[in-house]
Amino acid sequence: MNRPFITREHLKVLIKVLKSSCDEFIAPRREHLTDIVFGDAKTGGGELPDYDGNSVISPRAFLLPQTEPLFEIKSARRSELAPIEDKRTRVFYGVRPCDIKALVLMREFFIEREFADEPYKTKMGRSTFIALACSKRCSAKAFCDEMGAGPVAKSGFDLQMRAVSRGYIIDIGSEKGEKIVGENKRLFKRASPQDEKEAKAVLKDFTKEPEKIDYKKLAKTMANDSVEPSVWDDIGQRCVICSGCVTLCPTCGCFSVVDRISGDRGERLRYCDGCPYAGFTRMAGGSAPFPLHKDHIRRFFEHKLNHDVDRYGTPSCVGCARCIETCPGNISIRKLIREAVK
Repeated sequence: MNRPFITREHLKVLIKVLKSSCDEFIAPRREHLTDIVFGDAKTGGGELPDYDGNSVISPRAFLLPQTEPLFEIKSARRSELAPIEDKRTRVFYGVRPCDIKALVLMREFFIEREFADEPYKTKMGRSTFIALACSKRCSAKAFCDEMGAGPVAKSGFDLQMRAVSRGYIIDIGSEKGEKIVGENKRLFKRASPQDEKEAKAVLKDFTKEPEKIDYKKLAKTMANDSVEPSVWDDIGQRCVICSGCVTLCPTCGCFSVVDRISGDRGERLRYCDGCPYAGFTRMAGGSAPFPLHKDHIRRFFEHKLNHDVDRYGTPSCVGCARCIETCPGNISIRKLIREAVK
């Protein structure tokens, strides 16, 4: 049976329905002339039903903000704390497959473990994700297909839209997605054989057969410290600690916690932290086990391509190329992959 199909006009109606069902409708919009930025379009509008390229920052920014209050400190002296809960319901619309794959990986880190991160778990449970498959490569530097993260999402979405000339073919990925389609049957019909054929042609034309990368071999090369030292020396000299890589990476989930106290009251906050910073692994006594900066930025690559392969069986790079695009030192994780697997 052919998949559900929606026209562009009916999609506009569906968007209005989705906006009425949530507290925030997080969708791509244009800012600063041509940049694609995700923001709340529930009341202000301006969302893009479809768009070329990818957003500057991934939707991760709404699930793991740069700074997030966790507890209200009602009395520091008496250690009285009350959790600050984010109960807003969100629909994330137009999310690219690479960012959907990132959400799957982040779920492994924050939720599917012995002790789940409750603030993150709550936000994910109250969110609906509508993916927008890629019709063409968003950037010349992107390599999502090589990382198994594009041009079409394989899991992690509630609905996925695939653009064809007449509108969008719909993939249903969850009970939430099934419910959306079921409650709005009048807006959907079945995709025609021509629609299905066109969708397959888009995938075929997206890229040639992606270059095969042996990720286990890559991880083993790093674990055995077999990457040429000159590679790390070069990266260490190029990195200016701008933090662009860890800020924009959709799978960076490291954070630190701090209390902000005024008198006897305050807040406990967490803020995004990361590998390149000298203080990230500094010990309580002030000693640093990795004092050289090249070792700090090396941790970023080791995390993505070695440690996460060991923990989860897959690298946590999704090939979105945001880190490559933003880096003033022209450091490229893709170049490192090619160099390491020679």
